[in-house]
Amino acid sequence: MSHSNNKRKGRFAEIHAAAYLRRLDYTLLSRNYSYRGGELDIIAKSTSGEIVFTEVKSVWDNKAGSPSHRVSRSKQIKVWKTACHFLHFNGGENQRCRFDVIAIDLTKAHFELTHFKNAFEGLQTIHEC
Repeated sequence: MSHSNNKRKGRFAEIHAAAYLRRLDYTLLSRNYSYRGGELDIIAKSTSGEIVFTEVKSVWDNKAGSPSHRVSRSKQIKVWKTACHFLHFNGGENQRCRFDVIAIDLTKAHFELTHFKNAFEGLQTIHEC
C-alpha cells in the first residue's frame, strides 16, 4: 500500500472523527496542528469547556490490529509536547484539557467508531514549550 494511499485513508478517518465530534456539539479549534515532529489530529473544545486533543487511529484490514492499541508511549509524548505548544500560544497551559483517542475500524461492511475519553495522560514536565 502506498504512502499517499495511507494518507488518503487517514484523512478519511479524520473527517469522520471530526464530524462525530461536531455531532457531540464540540467546537473544532484545529486539525493537523504540528510542532517539532508531533501532530495533533484534532483539537476541539467540549461542551464543558475542556480542550480535547484527539488522536485518530484507523484500521483497514484485520492484520493491522486494533487501532485503539496503536498509540505508543513515544507517540503519547509527541502528542503531549505538541499539545503543550498549542496551549502555550492559545490561552495558557492552565486550561482544562484531556487526551482522547478515536478508533475507527473499517474492516467490516460498515465502519465502527469508538471514542476513548482520557485515553492517556501527559505526566511529563516539558520546559521547551
